[in-house]
Amino acid sequence: MRTLIRKSTTSLVASLAAGALVVSVPTAASASAPSMAPTAARAASTTSTSASTSASTSSATTAAAAAPVSIKVSYPYRVRAGRVVSFKVTLVNKLKTRTDEIFLAAKFPKNVTKARIYVPQGSRYNERCTRERIRALCVLPGLKKGRSYTFWAKAWVSGSARGKLYGYFGGAVTDTPLNTDPKQLLNEFGGSISWVKTKSTITR
Repeated sequence: MRTLIRKSTTSLVASLAAGALVVSVPTAASASAPSMAPTAARAASTTSTSASTSASTSSATTAAAAAPVSIKVSYPYRVRAGRVVSFKVTLVNKLKTRTDEIFLAAKFPKNVTKARIYVPQGSRYNERCTRERIRALCVLPGLKKGRSYTFWAKAWVSGSARGKLYGYFGGAVTDTPLNTDPKQLLNEFGGSISWVKTKSTITR
């Protein structure tokens, strides 16, 4: 079974629906707040301006509410060129049962020299992630009832970087072996993923 991550424009948290891809609206934190606490104002700022947009938003919200896994991304407003930037990614099981396996992707199209996804030290689960220059792809065990995963996606910002740093986060809940090549899953789902997009200003 495959579930797409549907992007919701009315919630801070989007969902990884069973057998499909689900994404979360990103939550940003100012550079002066190292805890990266999410703010609700950004999510509340998006409104529907037509009947068709309202219907689309309603559909996305319904899909997100029914999805088994929610995903939230916290990120800094400003980053320094030549430094390592951290993005906090949290996946939460919303079901009363265990979920299928989870495919998670993080990518940074430009201004980075390396991208990685790490799990907290001492955790009981291990990431199965690719290690590439502009993206990291993972296949994770399903989440048990009431449990969550917390990851740190890290991007090494180029010393010559200018302008904005864009990050894209998405994934899927899918019935697949843990040894599945995550690149294969990206090829399968990539065109259907509604990515969580973050934007940070690069300073020097």
